[in-house]
Amino acid sequence: MQKHILCLFYVMCLTLITKAEEPEIGKMKILPKKRWINTFTADSRAHRLSMAKNFDQKSWNASMGGIMPVLNFKIGSLPFQWSIAGATYLTLQRNNGAGAVINTDFFGDTWVDAEISSQWFVRLGTGHSSQHLSDDAILLGLAFSNYAKDYHFTGLIYKNERATLQAYGLAYYNYNFKTNTDLSGSWLFQAGIEQTLFKINKDYSLYYALDIKIREEHRFEPTLNTQLGFKVNDLKGAATRIALDQTFGKEERGSFMYQNRNFARLAVYLDF
Repeated sequence: MQKHILCLFYVMCLTLITKAEEPEIGKMKILPKKRWINTFTADSRAHRLSMAKNFDQKSWNASMGGIMPVLNFKIGSLPFQWSIAGATYLTLQRNNGAGAVINTDFFGDTWVDAEISSQWFVRLGTGHSSQHLSDDAILLGLAFSNYAKDYHFTGLIYKNERATLQAYGLAYYNYNFKTNTDLSGSWLFQAGIEQTLFKINKDYSLYYALDIKIREEHRFEPTLNTQLGFKVNDLKGAATRIALDQTFGKEERGSFMYQNRNFARLAVYLDF
């Protein structure tokens, strides 16, 4: 229950402070408007608002959430940005002429990015996820499953403004991970890239993106997501995207974690 309250707190903070000012206290900037690091575009579980039509079944994926920088500060001459993030993911499926919510998955994270050069950043953070089958899914006959984990993560992010490229590599240590078995102590590794293919003007562009995750509980079998789309961005790091995705490999929904899928989807993403 405490973890669910924490996730809700993250989402509420994102909503309440979106239009706040940027007060400064000494060398600290509170609620900075510009995010240093963009949303990981091809990560299908990223903190964002989205709606996607799946082509392999009569279903939609939807998410509510976002990322909010809270504080810019310095330790010595090294700049840092502290952020919080929260999201809820749903699968909406058509069954027997009626709609059903299949799963409800919660995510809450907080992290600090350190700017070690104009193009390189180090990220250090912690988070929680609990992922559940809904009442509709139980009524449809799906078996109850448990999925909850707490984790720490760290990694490197490369951002080249001139090349309109962002790449990242992170490692997640699941120090408390419970499904129907105890998977605590397992690792997840993630890497990805986004780059502009063609700029229409300074705000509109075509892009491609890729994200790959490998999980120890799956014997490091991958989940690969690729994305090709059209993006409208602003100077604060937010973006609106219309994209076609293709996903291969292990399911990312916790209640279906051991299943494989190979499917495409058409999506609208709002990255705050």
